[in-house]
Amino acid sequence: MKFFITVGNTRFDSLFRELDCIAANSEHEFVGQISDGSYIPKNFPSFTFKKDISTQIEEADAVICHAGAGSIFRLLENNKKLIVVFNTDRIDEHQRDIASFVQSESFALTCWELTELESLIVKLANFTPKKYSKDDFHKVDKIIDYLFC
Repeated sequence: MKFFITVGNTRFDSLFRELDCIAANSEHEFVGQISDGSYIPKNFPSFTFKKDISTQIEEADAVICHAGAGSIFRLLENNKKLIVVFNTDRIDEHQRDIASFVQSESFALTCWELTELESLIVKLANFTPKKYSKDDFHKVDKIIDYLFC
């Protein structure tokens, strides 16, 4: 299985350290977007930022990402198998709510502790996520009329 790992614009060195150890003895392929992280994986290719990561997402069989809402919803809209990793490196814990949501709705597997990650990668092969359906927001015009009338 080919995995793409993305952490958006948030450093998550501990995730890449763990994945580097996993990749050393894995038959899976990994490619990582490490943001401004200081840890550079030795066992798989990585990059800091790209203007567009659509190609990496399309080429991947599955994605491992931080629990950032922007990353998660983009991936769910692309119907990717997904492991969402709660970023314990962050001081704030706003990612906990979104990680809990995707887990409770069966949209993705959720990793709460990095020691669980290898077993979740194995579990993902047999995981069938619930299909995500985006609800478009159609009240923009009404809000603009209300604000400027």
